[in-house]
Amino acid sequence: MRINPDQCIGCRVCLEYCPGNAVRVDANKPDILYVSEEWCFECGLCLRLNICPVNAFYEPPESREFPRVVRSLFSNPNTTHRLTLVPGRGTEESKTNDVTGRVKRGEIGFCIELGRPGLGCRFHDITHVIARLRGLGLQLEPNNPLTGLMDIERGDVFEELLPQRILSAVIEVKLSSEELEKIVPTILQIGEEVDTVFSLGVICRFGEHGELTILGRLERLGLSAAPNAKINVGLGKPLCED
Repeated sequence: MRINPDQCIGCRVCLEYCPGNAVRVDANKPDILYVSEEWCFECGLCLRLNICPVNAFYEPPESREFPRVVRSLFSNPNTTHRLTLVPGRGTEESKTNDVTGRVKRGEIGFCIELGRPGLGCRFHDITHVIARLRGLGLQLEPNNPLTGLMDIERGDVFEELLPQRILSAVIEVKLSSEELEKIVPTILQIGEEVDTVFSLGVICRFGEHGELTILGRLERLGLSAAPNAKINVGLGKPLCED
């Protein structure tokens, strides 16, 4: 994103709206603002909210060219990714697991999100986490938006993407239930190795009587479940049986 210096009136209304703190005041021209292209997520919020009274924000053509275009794919919720065909950084199947059955009984899924809220992340961080997870023998979800940006055989994100800064990314993996106590401590250690926010979402099936036995296991590992869990059963669709 950019600001047309010939239109900007220096009102500074936009400063408090940018989630990436990319809108800056020019030290040499304090009456004109600009966008730091290194810090901009390309989330499009400044345009969608129509906050500029003189419409000084605009999207340059290079923001839609590779590799910078990935910023919008992982930062703008209105952008649909060509691989998942849905807006967002993860996949719908994780949120509607009791219908889709991606994570079956006896399995546990992890959604590891980097960057949100507010800090963002670079693909340097994402590559580090992926490498560590693969070192644990965990396989990435193939339908995840990140997969299309990787050399699958090596497990590396394309090198030209490494400096790109995005709002957040969701890494999805799956393991057997028996591996939980073995894997979680290392995943928590990985979270300390990246210079951004690191959050862990757990995906599992309810028991036959509506119980979630995994909660006690997580508490013994030093984790407590947040009360704002997403439980979407897909109204009108049959629940999976496996």
